[in-house]
Amino acid sequence: MKKIYSILLILLLIFTLIGCIPNDVPNPDPNPDPNPDVDPDEEKYLNDTFSPILSFSDASKQTVSVNQYSDFNVFEGLRALDNLEGDITDKIQVDLGEFDITKPGTYEVVFFVLDRAQNVSNQLIKSITVIQVYPLVEKYPVFTGIIPNESPIPEKPRVFQGAYYHRVFSSRDYWVGLEAEFTLPMPDINRYQSTFNQNLNIDPFSKNLDNPSIYMGGNATFESDVGLSLSTVLVKNQSGSMVISTGSYAFRPFWRYITTSNYDIGGYDRANGRFYAVSSVSTGNTKNMIGNWDFNDTQYYFLPGDRLRMILYSPKPGYLQLQIEVLEKSTLEYSLNVRSYNGWKDPENFMSPVFSSPGNGDIKTEFKRVNAIDQSANEGKPVIPTTSSVGEMIWHNTYLHRKIDGKLYRVVLNMNRGNFISAPLESYFTATPVDPTTGGQTVMIHPNNA
Repeated sequence: MKKIYSILLILLLIFTLIGCIPNDVPNPDPNPDPNPDVDPDEEKYLNDTFSPILSFSDASKQTVSVNQYSDFNVFEGLRALDNLEGDITDKIQVDLGEFDITKPGTYEVVFFVLDRAQNVSNQLIKSITVIQVYPLVEKYPVFTGIIPNESPIPEKPRVFQGAYYHRVFSSRDYWVGLEAEFTLPMPDINRYQSTFNQNLNIDPFSKNLDNPSIYMGGNATFESDVGLSLSTVLVKNQSGSMVISTGSYAFRPFWRYITTSNYDIGGYDRANGRFYAVSSVSTGNTKNMIGNWDFNDTQYYFLPGDRLRMILYSPKPGYLQLQIEVLEKSTLEYSLNVRSYNGWKDPENFMSPVFSSPGNGDIKTEFKRVNAIDQSANEGKPVIPTTSSVGEMIWHNTYLHRKIDGKLYRVVLNMNRGNFISAPLESYFTATPVDPTTGGQTVMIHPNNA
């Protein structure tokens, strides 16, 4: 009897336990998958044996130049394709090696990519040249003492034919730069290739034959000129479209230099950080170069009334650079209207590339500042009579740069260490005496009112 009772008790317990098992527990698979976590679609990628292909979608990105400290995308111009995964450009990896955007030099970086199966692509190499960027030159202390063995006051040179110009120039001495603050003048252009709107000071839709400029120069081994010249620009036409002006309409930077090497000849290449073009018509090793910035950058359009600081200096021996610092944007109604109507950006500081100018920073050099009306296709010839003029141009100051006792100073360019020439006749100009303390001066050009 006890044995029957024990058996009944065991059965009762079994039924109770069975009743506690959830109804949703699946039955075990009689044929389990040996790799239960692998998605069948994913498995084909993992078993892939073909390597992805890495290429340059833009061949121009294989060799690039970038400015020091710039925000540079090293992967630009690359593309990666896989036979199964398709476009895997976002998986490209790079071995930067010693590449450093803060240090000038030429580097090679290596790219590769892996697919899901860890197949490695071919390798590609990109050559990157980091171009040294020089900061805006500080305003050095002004030196007013005696400079031992300073060169004597220079003689007036012969007249250069083909332009109306007023030039103030230094002695030939161990100067390493020149700077000046000035307010841009208002030109009045009256000589054009064809009919023009006589109600305008400057007609952008007619080709001008007189061209005002404000520039500086340094002459060590060869002559170099840099500055602002009235130039063609982007303007809004009568239909509201932006076009290139027929005539010169705003002051834009230029740099002209003579050199026997490092010519830097080439066109615009904005995609690779070259926003300027340099050309030459010279033959032989000694070439006369001319550089201009891309007209698409309207922040480098300067107008009457803009107050600027222009600097021409030698950042390293044998080279020069033009820098323009914007001190005040013009408040003249003319300039405000021109900028607003054409949608130009407000003016910004400008720096040219560093360009070759043999001797600068090494040997005795003469520097100059110039107000001019250049005449189209008239270089070396007698000036053509004109009623074009340039209004009051204010040179607030003018200083030479010189290293004295190992320290850089500004030294005033006055008539104790400089001279001037107004050509072809002084009567074509109204100029105040050069201020002996600041090197400042006011200059107007009026060829028809001699």
